[in-house]
Amino acid sequence: MLDDGICCCHFPFANTRPCHISQCILDPQDDDQFASLGEKLRYLKGFLEDFVRSRGDHGKVKVLERQIEDSVNRAEDIVETYLYTVRSIVKSKNSQRKDYKIFQEGLKHVIEEIDSVKKEVVEICGNPCDPNNLHSGRYLFGSSSCHMPSSANPVVGLDKDLDKIKDQLTGLPYNLEILTIVGMAGIGKSTLAKIVYDDPLIVYHFYVRAWITVSQEYEVKNILIGLIRSVAQLTDDISAKYDDSEQHYKVLKDGINQLSDQKLAEQLYRSLKGKRYLIIMDDIWYNTAWDDVKRSFPDDKNGSRIILTSRLTEVAQYVNSGSPPHHMQFLSVDQGWELLKLKVFPKQGCPLELEEIGKQIAEKCRGLPLAIVVVAGHLSKLSKKRDLWFSVADNVGSLVARNREQFFNIIAMSYNHLPHHLKACFLYMGAFPENVEIPVWRLISLWIAEGFLKQELRKSLEQVAEEYLEDLIDRSLILAEKRTNDRVTTCRMHDLLRDFCLREAEKEKFWHVMRRHDLFFPEGLLNHRRLCVQSDIFSYAITEYSNPQVRTFLSSNFSTRLSFLSESVFALMGFKLLRILDMVSYYFSHFPTQVLKLVHLRFLGLSTSGELPAAASKLIRGSGKWYLPFSKRSALPVSISNLVNLQVLIINWGWRENHCLPFDIQTMTQLRHIRLKGAVVYFDDLFLAETNRTNPLVLSNLQTLLTVSSTNFSKKIVSIIPNLKKLGILVSKKNDEHPTTFLNYLSSLHCLETLKLSFSLQHEKSSTISQWNAFPPNLRALTLSGSHLPWEDMVTVGKIPNLEVLKLKDHAFSGRVWEPVDGGFLALKFLLLENNELEFWKATSTHFPSLQHLVLRLCDALVEIPCGIGEISTLQLIELYSCGHSAVRSAKRIHEEQQSIGNDDLEVRINLV
Repeated sequence: MLDDGICCCHFPFANTRPCHISQCILDPQDDDQFASLGEKLRYLKGFLEDFVRSRGDHGKVKVLERQIEDSVNRAEDIVETYLYTVRSIVKSKNSQRKDYKIFQEGLKHVIEEIDSVKKEVVEICGNPCDPNNLHSGRYLFGSSSCHMPSSANPVVGLDKDLDKIKDQLTGLPYNLEILTIVGMAGIGKSTLAKIVYDDPLIVYHFYVRAWITVSQEYEVKNILIGLIRSVAQLTDDISAKYDDSEQHYKVLKDGINQLSDQKLAEQLYRSLKGKRYLIIMDDIWYNTAWDDVKRSFPDDKNGSRIILTSRLTEVAQYVNSGSPPHHMQFLSVDQGWELLKLKVFPKQGCPLELEEIGKQIAEKCRGLPLAIVVVAGHLSKLSKKRDLWFSVADNVGSLVARNREQFFNIIAMSYNHLPHHLKACFLYMGAFPENVEIPVWRLISLWIAEGFLKQELRKSLEQVAEEYLEDLIDRSLILAEKRTNDRVTTCRMHDLLRDFCLREAEKEKFWHVMRRHDLFFPEGLLNHRRLCVQSDIFSYAITEYSNPQVRTFLSSNFSTRLSFLSESVFALMGFKLLRILDMVSYYFSHFPTQVLKLVHLRFLGLSTSGELPAAASKLIRGSGKWYLPFSKRSALPVSISNLVNLQVLIINWGWRENHCLPFDIQTMTQLRHIRLKGAVVYFDDLFLAETNRTNPLVLSNLQTLLTVSSTNFSKKIVSIIPNLKKLGILVSKKNDEHPTTFLNYLSSLHCLETLKLSFSLQHEKSSTISQWNAFPPNLRALTLSGSHLPWEDMVTVGKIPNLEVLKLKDHAFSGRVWEPVDGGFLALKFLLLENNELEFWKATSTHFPSLQHLVLRLCDALVEIPCGIGEISTLQLIELYSCGHSAVRSAKRIHEEQQSIGNDDLEVRINLV
């Protein structure tokens, strides 16, 4: 595994030069050097992506891989150190020449290193770009097995799965059907398949049953031979061959291994022809494994079935695109405890005094059957005493860790099977704390800032990143926690997968993670280019660590008290080449201006208590000075424009106030996301003057702007952010125009998908929506807060053609009665009603035909949820938080009515607080 320079298909000179590097080049020949370096790196990238994938993890290849990584890192250090010196440090002409000479010599040396590595690659492997030197990518070595997992494991939490699979196996249609079972390692795919395989009804129903474990490294011949032997129900030493003339099986002791794949396929076909059969192909990794054998399965329209298990959703969908795969779920706490009991106490019940602590142990296994079985194996050997079980509860992680090599070997197959570009994305998950939901927007922003993504035609980097994430989810390596608009909004990783991820990241020097209770930086971290701190270590060891090579610094402070830092931390730790700095879990007393020297920053996340340095209240431009018009208004430092590579800006301010956005930020054309919390962006006069130029600079990459003041949000500003996808606006009346005038400009934002409007009008009504020009045409999510609109205006909202998410908060609409009309909200899937005076909601199932999720919060006056809401066929979940008793009763009534007619898919959750 390499750093982002190669393994993630990104290096500043592999595709483009760093932003503004042309201003730092003193010799035209440098252009040729950069071009040459980029060409060599693209060559080596092709080697790693194609050659390694096709020929496996050979020792010589690993050595080359490490050499490439070292060379790339040295090239990065030389170039980025020089750029840092040029752009952030004022020096004399002589000093500049000296620095430039050192830079040229270093660059020349690293190019020679890369030439040497390239030569070695050619000598050992040939030209990696030559297709004659590549295999097809299929693993045609290793073996497949007829071995079946034991079905002795008790059936816990699989009852519904078992019933569903059995119905599909024994019911209609009579055509040959293929069922697929998908899930992460250790979740019970093979166990479920084996229970089905041995079920008496299934044994009776099918004339022939056969099982083959395909595995990651399969051979077509072994699959066919294994199935033939399984069908014939003979031993490994005796094979059966169908004799057409005598219409019976002729036993052969020798010769089957000498048959060609085609002959074996024909023999398997004849063995199954005319019989109702069940074939289970366990642990499939490749589409080709199915393609190689599918013609051997006759379809005699007699109800034959095939079951495939895989960790990869992609494989399941390829095999049977017409039917969704059966996804295995984690066990609930009760189910986990039931499995634990049955494994520890197979013949007698659990003593009452162990019940509570036993449930705690089961819960800590996070619903993964494999982990529960491992812990149960340990408990079964202990004396049944509470103190011993309490000790186990405190050390569940270490118990699993004792058996983790077995588990890690299973996970390693999934990891090694990953395409090269996904490995870094997977390892990045190790930086996030355990049991934490990770906001997808943040994860994707970090991936992009790291340079992990390939730019694809007609796709934004965010779209590519979403595809990468879905790919990892489909491979059962990341768990999708929440979805909105059919997109994953939060995700997480199972604890055991995360442990594997951390181990691999440390082994590859991809990450070093400081755990929660670590108080000192360990020695030997100078080779790590990514550092993650999950403790309050700055309170103890701030002066004991310095690493100028760090490119990524993430922090997650678990301390119960606020930790305030001095901006001197950056100088003390020697940071100067950082690309990613995320320290939102620590507070600075003011905006740390030292950060503005980090010219390579792509991602900046900070928290400040709100006080800004005096210099930031006075912006100097040339010979003139511009003073902030309001004493309570603060500004971002104007020198933030030094961060020309910045893509993401996240600042949490101590309290809500207007913060001026310097006009210089318009020159930061790499900006993709601006997120200010506890603050509202107020565009300054010079920024507005810049937008009035004939050809103003356009922030074409900017996709997120949260949150901006409506006070001077003009049509000109809209024109320079044409590709905005997410926008938050605080509406307040601070000028002569009506406060909602600016909304008429939003219709020109054709890319806008998410709009959040918060009104602060001191109970002044925000007029009616009918006075607004139009909503953006591609709007998918709308949040209104404090707007005090009449319920009649919901007719206009309902006409937004692509609206899927609607959140109405804090009296967004006023009035006691809401009576929707037909023909609206055709695409709406999620509806939130929060803190309003609504009493009577007169709705039917036709008013929200696509609704999936309804949330009511602080709706004290609501008499009832309309019974027609429960009749919406797509509805999956109703949630109530702190609502009145009448509304709660109606929700329960709807749930009972739907259950009485067999609708078990609808879930109702009631929270009193």
